[in-house]
Amino acid sequence: MLIVSPWPNSVDKFGIKEFYPTKENGLEWFADWNQSRIIKDHQFDPYDSRLGVTHFAPPDHGLIIGEGRAKIRDFDKSPRIYVKGPWLNTEQTVYIKILDTGKVADIELRSRANHDGVQHLPYTDMGVDPATGKKDISCGFGNYLVKWDQGQIGFVSIELEIIHGLYKKEIVKIPFTMPLNQYVGFKTITRFVEDGKVKLEGYNNLDVSSQSNWKKTIEFLFDGKNSALPDSTLAEHQPWLDYCKDKGDKISGDLNNHQIWNNPSYWNWIRINNAENVWLKYYSVREIQ
Repeated sequence: MLIVSPWPNSVDKFGIKEFYPTKENGLEWFADWNQSRIIKDHQFDPYDSRLGVTHFAPPDHGLIIGEGRAKIRDFDKSPRIYVKGPWLNTEQTVYIKILDTGKVADIELRSRANHDGVQHLPYTDMGVDPATGKKDISCGFGNYLVKWDQGQIGFVSIELEIIHGLYKKEIVKIPFTMPLNQYVGFKTITRFVEDGKVKLEGYNNLDVSSQSNWKKTIEFLFDGKNSALPDSTLAEHQPWLDYCKDKGDKISGDLNNHQIWNNPSYWNWIRINNAENVWLKYYSVREIQ
């Protein structure tokens, strides 16, 4: 359905519709991608201390910036682009083009995150996963996310990563097909609603010739009880829970009592799996009323 914004006449600095007004004195971040540079793995942008990247490989790869856009070239398994907050209620927007020579497995917009990020912030005390021997245990609240999957049968879903690696997957799942070789608008809104619940909404603009063509693709209301992790998942990740006791956000003792996370968090971010020849532009995050 076509979405009528509660803030109908407002656009951001890129000319893109704002669905909610920016919070008074709230944080706003807009990508400034005109100056040519490359941000290498686990580094912050030297031109923008809030922007950083991880999971670019091999070492000569990184996020290529210039001419108002960012490019992921060749192939990167799981590149991630982080914007440092603190963030709480947010509207996150980006336009992404998969070139006709490119591909992705999925595109994920994640919000309200204390997930392990650039330089392992916000909690640099990482634990070792006994199964792999790698430092892969992070003790912050994960994130709320909308995932646009481009597999054999395309879909969009809402998920909860309550702590690093522990997912409540596909809470809602709806068919979705993304065209190649054209920019597509992606937007997520994460906000408080009544009684401290959290509403997550995903939007798309498949016709970027007009900013009035945004459509709500998916939504879910987290009420604190409807996205619990099963006992089998908790048992599988017991090393995480043991290690994270009294560390980070101190939620590992009873994860299912933390499905609602209403605290300011370090990151909003994008993850693109199996990315090859992908362009991004007009990326922004705003703290909304």
